[in-house]
Amino acid sequence: MRDGPFETPEPLTDTTNWYFSDPGVHAWGVWTEKVPGAGEDAEPLCEHHPSGGVIGVFDGAGGAGGAQADRDRQDRRRTGAWIASRTAALAVKEWFRAEAVGAEVSRSEVESLETRVGDYLRAMRPRERSRISGSMVRQLPTTMAAVTYRLEERHVVAHTLWAGDSRVYLLSPQDGLMALTRDHTEEQDALAQLREDPPMDNLLHASGRFRVDSERVDLRQPCILLCATDGVFGYLPTPHLVELLLLESLEHSPQPQDLSAEIERRIRSHTGDDATLAAVALGFADFDEVRSMFRDRLHEMRREFGGHPPGGTREEERRWCEDAWRRYRGTYESRLSPLREERDEAR
Repeated sequence: MRDGPFETPEPLTDTTNWYFSDPGVHAWGVWTEKVPGAGEDAEPLCEHHPSGGVIGVFDGAGGAGGAQADRDRQDRRRTGAWIASRTAALAVKEWFRAEAVGAEVSRSEVESLETRVGDYLRAMRPRERSRISGSMVRQLPTTMAAVTYRLEERHVVAHTLWAGDSRVYLLSPQDGLMALTRDHTEEQDALAQLREDPPMDNLLHASGRFRVDSERVDLRQPCILLCATDGVFGYLPTPHLVELLLLESLEHSPQPQDLSAEIERRIRSHTGDDATLAAVALGFADFDEVRSMFRDRLHEMRREFGGHPPGGTREEERRWCEDAWRRYRGTYESRLSPLREERDEAR
């Protein structure tokens, strides 16, 4: 048992992975840059206290925030997206410490988070005015996907917090991978999103109003919560391959310290972007139990889907992906957050 909280270590190179454990809690982080020294994802956020914790990922929006914004302490030019993701991560960490450790996250706490993130981003606006202007230009834009958790007996009380197209997932030994958040895009079909890469209609930024959506999720232990930027899932041909990547990484990791490196290796083999993942396993006795409890699920996935797309024509692969998604979609979407219109009506 650690005397104090665990928090994410600082990265030393263009890639980092780490592992942390406490009784009943195991956490992993993966962070990779497409261009060394210029990655616009922040390092994965993870902070664990005896009463609960938070994990999160942040992806600076390179299109809207791709312009050079300012210089860092080493006199290196940084983009608005680079600054935005790291500023938002700091704001969420400090909000969690001040208001959410072991607490219920009500709408007032979410509004406090929105205020803190907005204030931090506005404070980091570049000194030099951009030559690009207009109502659609957002300064310091970034996504966010985070989840707080509180352990209660054999249950977990979790609160998802998100803006943009980074995602929070639940990984269950019985049911596999389930999305807990909806991308802030008009297109809501996960397979279509992979094919189209639709624009986001909500992001954290320093140019005005945005929203942080949140949902309470009550879960049974043991389970794994994950947060991922689109570099993790956005370059795979169909959604179930994210789960297969995670389960096969578990299978090939004899020690807990091996898992984050194995996940990183597999992500690097397919992604064309920066990629960040944070994961926390809750309620498992040890890493051997994590591996053993997901072994049957891995075998089920291989029986049901036959692993990775078979070789063939592009049309054959398209049909294979659509068939796999049709069979996988029901469970994958079974814990998905309601549409915003449905949440507003419920309130």
